[in-house]
Amino acid sequence: MEERPLLDQEEFGDVVEERLEQLGGIEELSREGMEIRFRWHGRAVVSELEHFYNAYRRSPAQLESILQSLEAAVRSFAPDRGQELWDELEDRIYPMIKPATMLLEVAERNLPQLVYRPFLADLIICYVIDEPESVAYINEEHLKTWGVLETTIYTKAVDNLRIKTLKPGMAQVMGEGNQMLFIYSTSDGYDASRILLTDVLSEWADLLPGNLVLGIPNRDFLIGFSDANPEILQRIALQIAQDAYKLDYGLSDQLWTIKQGQILIYEYDWSSSERKN
Repeated sequence: MEERPLLDQEEFGDVVEERLEQLGGIEELSREGMEIRFRWHGRAVVSELEHFYNAYRRSPAQLESILQSLEAAVRSFAPDRGQELWDELEDRIYPMIKPATMLLEVAERNLPQLVYRPFLADLIICYVIDEPESVAYINEEHLKTWGVLETTIYTKAVDNLRIKTLKPGMAQVMGEGNQMLFIYSTSDGYDASRILLTDVLSEWADLLPGNLVLGIPNRDFLIGFSDANPEILQRIALQIAQDAYKLDYGLSDQLWTIKQGQILIYEYDWSSSERKN
C-alpha cells in the first residue's frame, strides 16, 4: 500500500478546519498559522495546533485518533462560564501579552470586547482561562457575569503565573558575569508574560553586572541579560529584533528593563551601540 505523503502545517490546519466545521456549534472559524479561532456555542476559543501537529508528525498513521482527541478537547470547553464557577476558575486564569491590534480584530468580528490593560510598545495584557490544549480569552461579559473587576483579574492572573514560574526547572541559566543569560522558553504560552513578574526578574538582576535587559520577541520566549558588555548587548538585541518578525506569535523587537520594580522600555542607541539609561 502506498504511503500517504506527510501533511505540512498548512495542510494539517486545513484538515482540522474541515473537521471542526462538521461539529455543531462552531461559528466564525478562522486560522492564522497554527492558531485557530472560533466560537463554540457562543464562546470565543483560541486553540494552538502545534501540540496536535507534533503528535501527528510522530505518528502519521494516528491522524484520525489525533483529530478525535482535538474534537474531545473542543467538546470539553463548557459553553458558559457562570458566576457560580468563578471559584473553580480563578486558579486557572493567567495573563497573556498580545499585540494591541488584537483588539481591532475582535471588534471587526463583532465579538465581545476583551478584558485587557494597556502595556507598552503597542502591546496589551489580556487574560485567559487555561484549558486543555487551548485557552479561552476573558471578555467584558465574563466580568459582568462574575461581578469582578479587571484589577481583581490582573492580581489573580499574575499570582497564578508566579506560582507556575517558581516551580523548579522553569528557567534556563547559562554563562556567568556579563555573559550570563537566563531564559524562559517553556512553550506553555506564558513565557513572554513572565516579564510582568518584576519581583522574580529583580532577583535575576541582582546576579548581573550593569543593568538587566529583557527581550520578548514572541509569545514563547523571554531572555534576560546584562548590558555591561556593549558587544553582547548589540548582538542579542539584533537577534531579538530578527526573531520578533520571523517567529510565530511575534510580539516586540523592543528591549526592556526594570527600575524600582517597574517595567520600562530600555532605550538603546543603535548608531553608537551605547545604552542611554
